[in-house]
Amino acid sequence: MPSQNTNLTIIIVTYNSEAIIHNCLSNISPENNEVFVVDNNSSDTTVKIIADNFKTVKIIKNPTNLGFGRANNIALSQTKNNFALILNVDAQISPDDIKKTIEIMSQNPDIAIAGGVVHNCVVENNKIISSYPCQKNLEQYTNETPQPIYFNKFITGAGMFLNMKIMRKIGFFDEEFFLYCEDNEICKRAIKNGYKTAIINDTKLLHIGSSSSKISTKESEKIYWHKLGWSKLYYTQKVHGKLIAKLKAVRMIVKFLIICGKEFALNHKISNTKLQGLRGSMAYFIGLKAFDENNQPRG
Repeated sequence: MPSQNTNLTIIIVTYNSEAIIHNCLSNISPENNEVFVVDNNSSDTTVKIIADNFKTVKIIKNPTNLGFGRANNIALSQTKNNFALILNVDAQISPDDIKKTIEIMSQNPDIAIAGGVVHNCVVENNKIISSYPCQKNLEQYTNETPQPIYFNKFITGAGMFLNMKIMRKIGFFDEEFFLYCEDNEICKRAIKNGYKTAIINDTKLLHIGSSSSKISTKESEKIYWHKLGWSKLYYTQKVHGKLIAKLKAVRMIVKFLIICGKEFALNHKISNTKLQGLRGSMAYFIGLKAFDENNQPRG
């Protein structure tokens, strides 16, 4: 058995991910790396599958759903390694690409955050049969001469390598977010502090695209409250200030009101996604946070 990579910690956040957690962990050789799974209070067999099949994985069981950033931060605060890989349960990266990314980051100590070229996958019978670069990567290739490293403004949180020496200086994920835009914010903060974010060419992050969680209608509505409303506006506040964010909130509220009004006039009903975007935008405008006074996510 290869010796354990003591330089890297892999962190995976789960929530009712029993259908794909075994495949996810099998692809990263958990016996060769420090691996944390931070479970956000799953009600299925996610934790049991890990405990029964992956003895070396360190399981952190949260008593409630803390969202993406807070859950990752728990594991980030416990590792002493030089690098961490934040990996979605529905994403894959090969051991060779992990090794290559760590080597490049070690040689370039000003890179705070790195990732591979995102490939969307075509899946049949739970197997990847093909993949293709996402549109943003295609635009990047078209506009630039191929090179080993692309210095980019954004690395997706689905597969994000962190230089922990830098992260311990500038901070981990902003815990005011519940879901969405945490990866945008941490990349922006790294660049603001004089560091770089980089796409490593010839490495792939495979995004399977199937849902990583079994969620109810109520939970789905909560996600859209944050995704389409609150998180977008809080991110704007962090980057451009509260005044700009409030003005954007007004614009989003008006936009959602018009859309919802048209939908109701035509169909006598309003889609949950638009309604939750409206509610999340209004909540931000009146000063509500992503979590309530009991530390439960709103939505």
